[in-house]
Amino acid sequence: MSTPAAPRALHVLLVDDDVFLLELMVELLASIGVTSVQVAHSGLEGLASYRKSKPPPNVVVCDLCMPQIDGMEFLRQLAKERAQADIVIVSGHNRTPPNDPNWELATYDGPVLHLAEKMARLQGLRVRGTFEKPITRDKVLAMMQLVGHHHAAASTTNC
Repeated sequence: MSTPAAPRALHVLLVDDDVFLLELMVELLASIGVTSVQVAHSGLEGLASYRKSKPPPNVVVCDLCMPQIDGMEFLRQLAKERAQADIVIVSGHNRTPPNDPNWELATYDGPVLHLAEKMARLQGLRVRGTFEKPITRDKVLAMMQLVGHHHAAASTTNC
């Protein structure tokens, strides 16, 4: 009789230019038992953090609209590196693009999260889900369930 495998330890990389959101996500992840969390405030910082992490993060949560390089370019770079992490994409601009002509998807007329997910999958990334901002505790729980982390004390409280 074999014993069930222990749940894998999650090492999460959060990539978003919103400092408040990063702090909230770290707190929400800690509240469900995920304590190995790195934060990056831009796509460039996220790539540097991913590259220097040993072992690399096994979960990456990234925003799409960020300075320097946006989330789409960040995901392209992860794909070039053959990243094996589970990917979760978040955005507050799923239906309405930000007022930034430099953002790659600024003129796309449709659900941006769906397009980003499709493009990332076509590049070989393991996208586990997409979520619209604002981020709530329920969304964080759903994200972690998508990547195989289950927390017994799940609650429906929004943050």
